[in-house]
Amino acid sequence: MKKHSAWMIAVLLVLAGCGKETTPAAEDQAAAPEPAETAAANPPAAAPTPEAAPGSSDGETVEGAVSATSPIAAAIAAATPETPQGDLARWKEGENFIAYPVAQPVSTPPGKVEVVEGFWYGCGHCYALEPRLQSWEKSKPDWIVLKRTPVIWNEVTREDARLFFTIESLGLLDKLHTEVYREIHAKHRPLTVIRGGRVDKAATEKAAREFLVANGVSAEDFEKHYRTFSAENKLRQAENLSRRYRLDHTPMMVVHGKYLTDAEMAGSVEQLFQVVNDLAAREHQAN
Repeated sequence: MKKHSAWMIAVLLVLAGCGKETTPAAEDQAAAPEPAETAAANPPAAAPTPEAAPGSSDGETVEGAVSATSPIAAAIAAATPETPQGDLARWKEGENFIAYPVAQPVSTPPGKVEVVEGFWYGCGHCYALEPRLQSWEKSKPDWIVLKRTPVIWNEVTREDARLFFTIESLGLLDKLHTEVYREIHAKHRPLTVIRGGRVDKAATEKAAREFLVANGVSAEDFEKHYRTFSAENKLRQAENLSRRYRLDHTPMMVVHGKYLTDAEMAGSVEQLFQVVNDLAAREHQAN
């Protein structure tokens, strides 16, 4: 039986895609990599764009449903996120989203739908997206599982991804994921240090250590997680996912290993999560 709710109060906004794959610029002092418009050294192959597939709509509106309820019922409904219904009539395959020619494996159990955000800490658009993404995560149905994967295109994105996996291993993503963005974009303190056109790994590790220690992580715990076999394995997996998902810019969203979209493809910032919701609902109905 299809799950259904008539009401939805959730603000779903995101910002459009960030920079393509980048290579660090040559500088003689520490500098933050430019987040938005840098060129790819070796961009992945472009995803195919199949013909559009029409969908259907039941035409139900929030206004009509709420007007028929009591004030108490309306108040309860207002606090209950709407379950996406998989209405794809308004979206065009190959334009608003791309279907992978071969579905990628997912790690969610049956009955769950995986949604992956491909991001980069150096991406200003990802920073602006984060509060909207968190809001959507709180309002989404529990059968959608949100995961984040850092893109890896080069040594800059690799070191930013290393910081993400360090924080994840420490169990501090809820506390520190947004703080990393703020450190880089609001406080203008780069955590990946570039000198002479290359990442200075010693200076980068020092910056990462100082940031985490300032946020309550002991130096000993930092050492246990930052450069380890486990961290290197996660970095290899993330690099592989960047290729398999064809994440050539950020942020991008992958729905259940089958569909790729972003704000530009969706048509607007406001519509991105609507596309994600509808694609996820279609996969949920198919499970």
